[in-house]
Amino acid sequence: MKRIYFTAVPLESNFILTPKPVNPVNFTLSTSLTQAAFPIVPIVDATLQPGDEGVIVAVRQQNSPQNKNMDILRAELESLGRSNWTIRELTVPERQDKDLLLGLFTAMIECLQDDACYYACMTFGTKTYPVVLFSALSYAEKIRRNTQISGIYYCEIRRQEGRDKEAGLYDVSALFTLNALVDLVAGMDCEDKDKMIRTMLEL
Repeated sequence: MKRIYFTAVPLESNFILTPKPVNPVNFTLSTSLTQAAFPIVPIVDATLQPGDEGVIVAVRQQNSPQNKNMDILRAELESLGRSNWTIRELTVPERQDKDLLLGLFTAMIECLQDDACYYACMTFGTKTYPVVLFSALSYAEKIRRNTQISGIYYCEIRRQEGRDKEAGLYDVSALFTLNALVDLVAGMDCEDKDKMIRTMLEL
């Protein structure tokens, strides 16, 4: 099985990541990790099985040749003690113009493969990153063959008096499926589509 994981890597100049407790909130996660700097790492640990082919797509802005956060991601993945994964770095300039974002989308869909399960973390990255990420995952679901969006995650860091207090890892995949739900309702022959979508959301 091919498993493709997307994550963003923060700029070193913004902050250096430190391990946080792995605390799934609205789902269960079979991992031996108790803490991680990158939420995607316990997801990899829980889902990448022997015989699988794993690709971790690391999206990062670049304002210097090196990035300690990228080194931390590699070290955490290596600590899992597996060899059936590779990292594919997508490096983009530190800008948010339209051409750059379209270029990032193009680079992301070049990482997509048929017959694959997809996982993504939207904890880090620019404010525009989740929009591009969702578009790339939509491409994977609708254009690539035999694919499954298996999980999209967000780690919320709660702080008290300026210090990290706890972290909660959420599965937010339902936000991705909302678009498909809207498309479904839009194509229905019914008068009150607002009521229909509310009914479907309550199921």
